[in-house]
Amino acid sequence: MNKTPVIFIVVIVFLGLNILIGYLAFAEPPDYLINATPESISVYQGNSSSFKLNLTSLRDFESKMMVGIKEAPDGVEISMENDEIQLSNEKNLILKMNVKVDSKAPAGLYDIVIEANGNGLLHSVDLKLNIIGTGQIIVIIQDFWYFPNNLTVRTGSEIIWINRDLVGHTATADNGEFDTNMLQQNQASLSIVFDKVGVYPWFCVPHPQMVGAVKVIE
Repeated sequence: MNKTPVIFIVVIVFLGLNILIGYLAFAEPPDYLINATPESISVYQGNSSSFKLNLTSLRDFESKMMVGIKEAPDGVEISMENDEIQLSNEKNLILKMNVKVDSKAPAGLYDIVIEANGNGLLHSVDLKLNIIGTGQIIVIIQDFWYFPNNLTVRTGSEIIWINRDLVGHTATADNGEFDTNMLQQNQASLSIVFDKVGVYPWFCVPHPQMVGAVKVIE
């Protein structure tokens, strides 16, 4: 009996199994993508806005989704209109997210981190939230930094810097238009009114690595 055809078939089957095992070992498993549209929003203190959360199935991924807020600034409430969240491979899942900013929420640029969980797969997305200040805004100096160090205010708003560090700090405009002078621990500056549209960067005289900026809008 000629064993050559049998050996040939065995070799082909063996190679086929190795190729299949290799493909299964290196093939990417089903998954999904998450992103926010737009990636940044601006909201006045006391106002509301919204954005869209987009979930996209990859490689026939299907699952019920759990979506939650992992990180958000104080005074910001985020709610979701959709009750049933089911992601399928047939179409993208678009969720409308509402953002409500309290009138006393601290002005500044913040990250909102949203986390999704589908079949145990956790993914998150960052959204930039710019809370636009009105009236009196407080900037805290702590741990050799300004909080917030990047903020937007309406014309006529005023800023007060309060130093919480053990050492002295200043908030001095790059162009010399304003200067808090040296602030000792727990000392507050005089209020500085910003009534002209523009961008005003500042720094700390004894610690020039400490920087900040205020953008003034109508």
